[in-house]
Amino acid sequence: MFNRPIKHTTLGLLFVVLLMFLILGLSAPTYAVVSPQGPSDPTPERIVLLYSYGDGIPAYQEATRAFLSVMKEGRVSVNNLFFEYLDLERNKDKEHKNNLVTLLRHKYAKEKVDLIVTVHTPALRFLLNEGRNLFPKTPVLSYLAPDIIETAGVERQFLLLPMQMDFRGTLELAQRLFPKTMRVVFINGIGEGEKRLEREAKSVFLQWHDKLEFEYTSDLSVEEMLQRIATLPPQTIVIYSNVFTDKTGRTFVAKDVAERVAKAANAPVFGMYNTILGSGIIGGSVFNFETEGARAAAVALDILKGKISLTKPVTILTASRIPMFDWPPLKRWGLDESALPPGSIVLNRPALGWKEHTLEIIGILAFCLVETALIIILIVQRRRRRSAEESLKQKTEELDQFFNISIDLLCIANTEGYFLRLNPVWEKVLGYSRDELMSKRFMDFVHPDDVRSTTEVVASLASRKAVTYFMNRYQCKDGTYRWLEWSAVPAGNLIYAGARDITERKRAEEASRESERILRENENDLRRLAGRLIYAHEEERSRLARELHDDLAQRLAVFAIDVGKLEQQLVDSPAPVQEELYEMKKDIVKISQDVHSLSRQLHPSILDDLGLIKAVESECMNFLRREGIEIVFNHENIPTVIPKDISLSLYRIIQEGLSNISKYACADHISVSLKGIDHDVLLSVHDDGIGFDSAEVNKKPGLGFSSMRERARLIHGELSIQSQPEKGTLITVRVPITREGE
Repeated sequence: MFNRPIKHTTLGLLFVVLLMFLILGLSAPTYAVVSPQGPSDPTPERIVLLYSYGDGIPAYQEATRAFLSVMKEGRVSVNNLFFEYLDLERNKDKEHKNNLVTLLRHKYAKEKVDLIVTVHTPALRFLLNEGRNLFPKTPVLSYLAPDIIETAGVERQFLLLPMQMDFRGTLELAQRLFPKTMRVVFINGIGEGEKRLEREAKSVFLQWHDKLEFEYTSDLSVEEMLQRIATLPPQTIVIYSNVFTDKTGRTFVAKDVAERVAKAANAPVFGMYNTILGSGIIGGSVFNFETEGARAAAVALDILKGKISLTKPVTILTASRIPMFDWPPLKRWGLDESALPPGSIVLNRPALGWKEHTLEIIGILAFCLVETALIIILIVQRRRRRSAEESLKQKTEELDQFFNISIDLLCIANTEGYFLRLNPVWEKVLGYSRDELMSKRFMDFVHPDDVRSTTEVVASLASRKAVTYFMNRYQCKDGTYRWLEWSAVPAGNLIYAGARDITERKRAEEASRESERILRENENDLRRLAGRLIYAHEEERSRLARELHDDLAQRLAVFAIDVGKLEQQLVDSPAPVQEELYEMKKDIVKISQDVHSLSRQLHPSILDDLGLIKAVESECMNFLRREGIEIVFNHENIPTVIPKDISLSLYRIIQEGLSNISKYACADHISVSLKGIDHDVLLSVHDDGIGFDSAEVNKKPGLGFSSMRERARLIHGELSIQSQPEKGTLITVRVPITREGE
């Protein structure tokens, strides 16, 4: 009862197989063939082919296969064809190109080359630049290259078969298939040829700029570009041009990138050359590398046989474009073949006959698949068991090696507090044997002060929480303790932990803290000493001021009186004597004034007698008379009584500030201000001079600024110096003070 279906199925299968062979046979590529001159007259000419990139890219495979097929039909021996892959995209440096020139000159020094064929743009440019003296008068056939070249100064003829992508035709086809398109994403790399393609595309797309929105991805890496096209808005199409090199400098196979683009994009993807069809690209107005390789070979034969005469420096033969599409992407995007333009080629169409024998084929395939699946399941189960056994053995060996070679302390323990496994480092660090460590609870080795925190950590691990950077101390066999830093993770009732001996680090930290403490103490001692020196300095200045004022100034006054008396007694003396006495008296008075001024500078008695405000006013007036720089003093809400040390320090800071201004600032205006704010006194000295870089001064302050800062510190004040070049300087001091009666 089963004879008829089996026979029918067998016939169906044979029919399908035969039909597939017929289809494959009919779809074999055909190339343009140049008829030979005679059956036994092989062409002896030699052809050197210079390829721009490395061997193996799909374009070369298809074009070269077609080129060789036509050459064979034209009776050109493969021994007369010389293939050179220059790899100019991955090696762009000048040295590589010069080395290529040297290599080619040496390699073909004894060969007569009748024709040079360059493939892609870089090889043509290499021949026009670095290799211009290679085979200088040999004609050049260039295909898959641009249609414009600069040949000035080159003594040879060129015939160009330019590789021109049909951007316009492809976009028109895409709009025909997707008439609601609003956006076009153009995929391209950043190589030399790719940049040229992008410039051509932008020029062509100008006529659609008022209808479509264009986006270019050459500024993205391949990964960034794939992420971008995965989230495109509706009514978008993608046109894939070429990606040999992305912005990171990495090189790619263009077909591989096309496949990734078609897989990642959420919009239909179109392309313009045949080698990327079959990778998920819908198609377009396509440049066919097989056809172009065959055409290049036919033209080469015509040149060698004299059928094409190169009379001009550059001859150009344009190529035709064919609407070509891939069947699976057409179906993926729901496109009907009837929408394609007449004459379109559709690749990878399913073979005929499947529909008529669907049930029979499905039945046989299902039976075979079930049997195959059962066999595979048995084999897989057996292999899995064997693999699991080998994996377990390997993991055990890896764990043993890890435990043995690690420089840290590794262990496996349980939540009951016992070590289950230890690596040898434990014995080295603590001095106990492994048996001694595993015979006791690990808490027995923990420092008493760390038992509580360690217990809390073990409880945390028991509740399935990992622990990192926990520190405690473990007792060594000699009674000392070592600091350990732990990280641990729970797994059931087990604890996997690793520790690092940080004893030396802790000791270093303790030593560092002790050094910091000593440094702070020394710094405080230095500050106290500096304060004492300042106070002693002020006391000494006060003593010297009193000596000058009470002794020397008085004696000079008496001397001046005596000279005055002598002048009166010698009133009738000669004029020279009178004049000499007058000058002497005047000098004595001048010296007395200088002594008085020096006394005031050493210790401003006006500060003690009249207070801070009057003392600052006097200092400002003296500065104005002495330096001739406009100075304004303002004061507001200053208490009548200010502690002597605060008044003296503020006065000295003002003196030092004015001294610095007169020496360095080149200022025209100065303002000095004293204000009472709450329980503080705010002093500011501001000038409009040339300023300086306050950051540098804060790093390396001079003696004057150091003195001001130390005086402010002694009265618990805060000193700030703000300055910028050409923007003047502002010195502020804020000092806490208690008002009288508060």
